[in-house]
Amino acid sequence: MYNPDHLGRTCLLSTKVTPQRIPTLRRRIPAGAPFASRAFFWLWLANTISALGTWIQNTASAWIMTDLSPSPLMVSLVQAAAQLPVLVLALPAGALADLMDRKRHLILTNMLMLAAAVILALVAALGRLDATLLLSLTVLLAVGAALNSPAWAASVPLTVPRRWLTQALVLTSIGFNIARAIGPALGGLLLAVAGATAAFAANAVSFAFVVVVAGFLLAFPRTQTTIDVPPEPFRSAMRIGLAYALAEPVVRSTLVRSAAFFGCASAIWALLPLYVRQVLGLSSASFGLMMGVIGAGAVLGGLMMPQLHRLFSRNNLIMLAGASCSLALVPLAVIPGVMTAYAALLVFGIGWIVGASNLQATVQLATAPWVRARVLALYQAVFNGGMGLGAIFWGALGEHAGLPGTIFAAGLGGGVIALLTRAVQLPAEIGDPSAPAISVPRALSISEEKESFGAPVRRNRSCGLDIENEGGGARVTVFDAADRPPALFAAWQPMRILLIENDPVVCAEHHANA
Repeated sequence: MYNPDHLGRTCLLSTKVTPQRIPTLRRRIPAGAPFASRAFFWLWLANTISALGTWIQNTASAWIMTDLSPSPLMVSLVQAAAQLPVLVLALPAGALADLMDRKRHLILTNMLMLAAAVILALVAALGRLDATLLLSLTVLLAVGAALNSPAWAASVPLTVPRRWLTQALVLTSIGFNIARAIGPALGGLLLAVAGATAAFAANAVSFAFVVVVAGFLLAFPRTQTTIDVPPEPFRSAMRIGLAYALAEPVVRSTLVRSAAFFGCASAIWALLPLYVRQVLGLSSASFGLMMGVIGAGAVLGGLMMPQLHRLFSRNNLIMLAGASCSLALVPLAVIPGVMTAYAALLVFGIGWIVGASNLQATVQLATAPWVRARVLALYQAVFNGGMGLGAIFWGALGEHAGLPGTIFAAGLGGGVIALLTRAVQLPAEIGDPSAPAISVPRALSISEEKESFGAPVRRNRSCGLDIENEGGGARVTVFDAADRPPALFAAWQPMRILLIENDPVVCAEHHANA
């Protein structure tokens, strides 16, 4: 069979290609089933506490910028500063997450964010915080988040069975959105009562908690290595991760849908602080409550998810989520008011979690374990790129069109884009890319192939392979087979066999199509 190892290579262990189809059945998974895993529980709790601190920090930073420099562009730059470093660092971060020990990686990245949060709290306590320092330290926090996120996301499948993965991701999103419901309100309250220092210190405490959990309570199985081989080179790891993501059809389609979804939804995240302050004339506490309403809607959407999955296909569900998020913005622009804002943001929160959790789950399910962190890093790059670049775009538009006009444009434009991108199809069911794909006949064993290198070409229609002599080695090229395994053949086109002397194993290094 072909068994992908942590080098981004494949070991050819036998020779007859026989795709094995594993039937997929819709099963009703209990909403809390993943909590039966102790590792998932600690991962979920650490993620929720970290998110709580992050939302306290985000709320405080966004509101403080409305004091330091109250223009749509400057306020939107807080959102951009928190997102764009992930776009730049995503692929290297994903490669590091696949190559480094997972536990050590999580500890180091959270210690980096802890240091940045402590510095921000100290600067605020000394009264030296200005717009430039706020943006700079937000970028530093985002660098830590960029390095941490792929490893964190790729850790979830290690803690639960595959059949629970979608629900585990939903629970992770619910935890994140519980933090989103509580964190902004708590951040607004801390800001009003105790000042910026207390809000930034709370974020530092959340990172300290994660370091303790990762260091003493989390344990991950070693699933990446299948044979005793040297570590994969860093640059090669990045190249293979990018090639995999671009060649795998489900992942590629999901990235397109993600860019459309997050780019349009970024408008409200970027402009809500200024909308609350200038259009509604409310305080930081009210801003925190409105952010909390989005989180409450997301929690409600997460609880509705099992029923929604039974009613709608994956493709239609993501389309409806995008349309809901976008069209919820229209009332904010047309009939601005406190009650209108609460109702619209509740609907936005429901659409947000339905879209975001299903997009991430699709990437997780369609990606092989040995490259999962790198592909998730690319997903994070699309997510944060859409949010960051979208924030800059909507902020710049707000300078000219005003806040209501910009929010109205984002609502209508996002609704149209959600309908159009439905044409980029996502499958209802996704096969397991880590399942054994092929078995082999002795006809292609190493010892026999060494003797047959003089033969120019051997074609095996049942295998879907061409084998030809090439400079002391053998080149294996995949051609169309009637029923080829999609997870393997969609990602790599030619495969070069490297002979290992005195070893009955052939390793095929994958080179993706240009």
